[in-house]
Amino acid sequence: MNDLERLLIEQKCTRLFYEYCNFVDFDEPVRGSGLFTDDGSLVMKFRGKTLRGRKEFERLYQGQQEAQTAGRLLQRHVISNLIIDVKDADHASGQARVTLYRGEWDSKQGPCPKVSPVLFMWNDDFVRTPEGWRIHRHEVSGFDFEAPEARWPDPPWAR
Repeated sequence: MNDLERLLIEQKCTRLFYEYCNFVDFDEPVRGSGLFTDDGSLVMKFRGKTLRGRKEFERLYQGQQEAQTAGRLLQRHVISNLIIDVKDADHASGQARVTLYRGEWDSKQGPCPKVSPVLFMWNDDFVRTPEGWRIHRHEVSGFDFEAPEARWPDPPWAR
């Protein structure tokens, strides 16, 4: 593999991180499930929960999308420190630091009065598929200090 091929893979995997954030933040979470392989996994270590396959992701994201559309959920992901490691022409892994601003609030009442940022680390495995590069494993970990997400109950749409 030459440098140009490696850079193209890094760019495509980096774009998956950004597309995922845009889909789940801006009223299209269900589209985010299309970024995964059919047999992919979403590991939420901070909740002790693992979802497997696009169908399970679609159920989770459908509830989230309904909450966003109804104005009951506002969230924005800010990602940084992205590193993509290309393993070979069909496999790569990536890591990112994530700050999530999230509020469960009825937006009809005006702007959300308080949003606490939550810090996460994402570790992803990517594979090249006939559809293009996709996320095979998306692992979300909290940091080793008490963070607000440790106190968040699972919202109704995530159960």
